[in-house]
Amino acid sequence: MSTDERDDPLLEEAIEWMAQIQSGAFDSQQQRALERWRGQSPRHAQVFDQLLKGLAAVQASPWRGRTSTPLLRALKQPSSRRRFIGNSLGMLGVALGAGLFGRWLQSGTGLPGEWATGTGERRHWQLDDGSRLELNARSRVLPRFFDQQRALVLRKGTLLLDIAENTVSSFEIATAVGVVHSQAGRLQVGEEGVGIRLLTLQGVAFLRLPNGENVAVPGAHSLLFDAHGVLSRAPLQPGEGSWASGWLEVNDKPLSWVTDVFRPYLPGLIMLDDRIKKIRVNGLFPLDDITISLDMLEQSLPVEVVRYSDYWISIISLHP
Repeated sequence: MSTDERDDPLLEEAIEWMAQIQSGAFDSQQQRALERWRGQSPRHAQVFDQLLKGLAAVQASPWRGRTSTPLLRALKQPSSRRRFIGNSLGMLGVALGAGLFGRWLQSGTGLPGEWATGTGERRHWQLDDGSRLELNARSRVLPRFFDQQRALVLRKGTLLLDIAENTVSSFEIATAVGVVHSQAGRLQVGEEGVGIRLLTLQGVAFLRLPNGENVAVPGAHSLLFDAHGVLSRAPLQPGEGSWASGWLEVNDKPLSWVTDVFRPYLPGLIMLDDRIKKIRVNGLFPLDDITISLDMLEQSLPVEVVRYSDYWISIISLHP
């Protein structure tokens, strides 16, 4: 990558837009401003989309409203910014050229010892103790089976676990903000917003929080928690955990929740207008054909799905 290419002002502007998206404070007004910027010339759109395509393949995708400290720091220091651009475009070159890097990431290959899924992929494993594990798209777990220990570490995404009953040892699922354990049953544990969602689809479970608190969770319950404690709890609702069938059953959920579920099945970025995030959604959506699912949202809600490219989709309000 030449110095001239790294110093391309349009490329630096595209990086700045991406940093704004990642800042967690990217609202609908900024989204419209970005769309105007992309529309200034074909070159504007091309630079943004190429850089987005190179970065969107990364499993630890930035397009989830999380702050990226290195990227924001790069905006403040020109030398750091040039290094970031060079590295990003170098990664893009591999993904678009030989294609090995992109295929490796999309294939669901995790870090050494991990089990992982790629974009749009669900997989299952039969475990040595007789339990059955299923991972949603873009998920990673680290198995921990030693002597009598039965454990998984959820690194990313969502898992569904059918636990083989064992009266000697419970099965532990460790997350970044707490540990779930159960003797037997069917559990779902996954990232949701700032916390972790636990569904006791069958049987009971127990949650151990970092502060030492232990929480009993009865069967057929939904619990959202973070490192500080339980955020919410409620009886299980119809359709929860339906992703494992390849269909997302939605019963009176906000549109923002639905698009969050869609994201691991899309290779790039999906933006949502602030004004429509709370619209309630009902329906049955095929996860293996998100194009159809997006069309269904457009047909049933006062929204428009704008597809700028395979890596840039925006859902906006029909009302000005």
